[in-house]
Amino acid sequence: MGRISESLLSDILAKTNFISLYQEKLRLTRKGGKWWGLCPFHAEKTPSFSVDDQRGLFYCFGCQKGGSIIDFLMETDKLSFFEAVEELAERVDIKIPARDGAWTERDDKEEKERSSLLALNEKLAATFHWLLMNHESGKEAKSILLRRGIPEKTIEAFSLGYAPADLTWLFRFLSGKGYSAEFLSRSGLFASRNPRFPLFADRIIFPIVDQRGRYIAFGGRLIHGDGPKYINSPDTLVFRKQENLFALDKAAQAMKTEGKALVCEGYMDAISFHASGVEYAVAPLGTAFTSRQAQAIARRAERLLLCFDSDQAGKKAAERACAIAEAAGLSAAVVLVSEGKDASEILEKSGVDALKKIPDYSISSGEFLIRRAEELFDMTTVEGKSRASSFLYPYLDALGTEVKKNGFLEIVGRRLGINPTALLADYVKATAPDQRHPPRQAEGTGPAQKAGIARTADYFFMTAVLLKPELFPSVQEAINPDDFDDPRARDIFSALLEASQNGIWETASILPSLGDASVRRFVVSVAASGELDLDIDRVVKDGISRFKIRRLEKERLRLTMEIAKASAKREGDMPSGGDQKGEGLELLELMKRKMTLDKEISRLKGEVDE
Repeated sequence: MGRISESLLSDILAKTNFISLYQEKLRLTRKGGKWWGLCPFHAEKTPSFSVDDQRGLFYCFGCQKGGSIIDFLMETDKLSFFEAVEELAERVDIKIPARDGAWTERDDKEEKERSSLLALNEKLAATFHWLLMNHESGKEAKSILLRRGIPEKTIEAFSLGYAPADLTWLFRFLSGKGYSAEFLSRSGLFASRNPRFPLFADRIIFPIVDQRGRYIAFGGRLIHGDGPKYINSPDTLVFRKQENLFALDKAAQAMKTEGKALVCEGYMDAISFHASGVEYAVAPLGTAFTSRQAQAIARRAERLLLCFDSDQAGKKAAERACAIAEAAGLSAAVVLVSEGKDASEILEKSGVDALKKIPDYSISSGEFLIRRAEELFDMTTVEGKSRASSFLYPYLDALGTEVKKNGFLEIVGRRLGINPTALLADYVKATAPDQRHPPRQAEGTGPAQKAGIARTADYFFMTAVLLKPELFPSVQEAINPDDFDDPRARDIFSALLEASQNGIWETASILPSLGDASVRRFVVSVAASGELDLDIDRVVKDGISRFKIRRLEKERLRLTMEIAKASAKREGDMPSGGDQKGEGLELLELMKRKMTLDKEISRLKGEVDE
């Protein structure tokens, strides 16, 4: 099935009777503006599972599971994302183009282009492979692979190839096959600024294949010259970086058999593991490991091994991936690579047997993060312990149960010399709702802070906007993505921006586009708490004002520094013969501008609900 467009998903959700569908799975009773029932995901006697019938979101205050109606179907019926959307589409009698051919003219055009792209990628992969294996130009690329320990049978299995160094070759070759320049400009094979300039030239080619065996994109490793060592196809109609994993088509069966998956840094590492017999290895596609990728793994395995480079960048990637894996319900561990920087180097220098043993040397994700805290912070100081505690919050957020949280806190207390009770108190304080807007506590539920997601003002503000997307245009006018200190708020802003460009204004339609599962869980927990039900417009208005104040205060600080410099120059540092009158006018102008800023900041602060 092809990718479901945002507009089609929005149409499906707009026609879905959320409550009716939820009630097919459990008994719900309406109380206090929401629907309540016993959670289907854990045993309980008092209802703590709530459903927002307007947005279609669910949240359990007991086990902290939450999401959209799509997430609910995926969890209860063990469906993939696309299968869950198909189920909803059938219920509201909306035809999904890739299934039955009842398409609009636009759908028909998109589906034809999708088919053309897949056909082009498959033919081009075969051409690249032939060049690597048979043409004089590919000899050096092949020798590099063989020297790195990749045997011919693995080269064949992965259809590895070579893209010629001639920058005019690819466009001439494909044009000669009848492809138009307009189509090729959307293929992901050429530079956006120069549609005749190939992305892949003088590179070893790694075809990217989806779970159905279709060639959807390419990766390339540079052999000579300047430029990034590795590049990847951009997103197209048939390819989304955040949703796919390299080698998943080869690894899926081994994942199910072994009950585990190994995520490594890149193409060469994944191929090296497969060459050594570790057939459950996969790799992200030029991006950080995402929750969508974690969910794809979780449908096939229970355990996840993270094997990133042993440098600082690799360790940071592992830190983030630990929380993402745990949030997806995977038991995560980190593989310790000590013999070389990465798997490819180990295979080249030490051989198959050495690399095959590497997955055996792993530690739990919690142990890895504790070691990282010891490495990054001075645990002999109060400040170091405080920073280490904050460093561990994202992982605590991801742990799905209170038992796991408490167990981890006890280990942290023993290892880092931090009192577990104090750490828990600080964590609860960081995750507690804004006391100016206390949540209404529903019957049978605990406080909203049990959602366990550390919040910032930026994060809470953008959550409010996502729960009422029609307010986003006013936010977009006043705020830029770079204004956010919290990357989670920036991610929500980006999702809303893309949705607004496509005319999507429903929370349930936008929620799946958020890559981080913990962010989605936080959004639905805030919606379920009811703390924004009465004053969401005010929260958004105040948030916009705070951003304006933040920007003006930065400008005021700059002006203050300029005034200090101008004053010092005027009072004694000015060289003899300088223009004293001009300096005085400059100082006066700076002070006037600062006074104007002071008034504007005071006015805005008076408008904000403190």
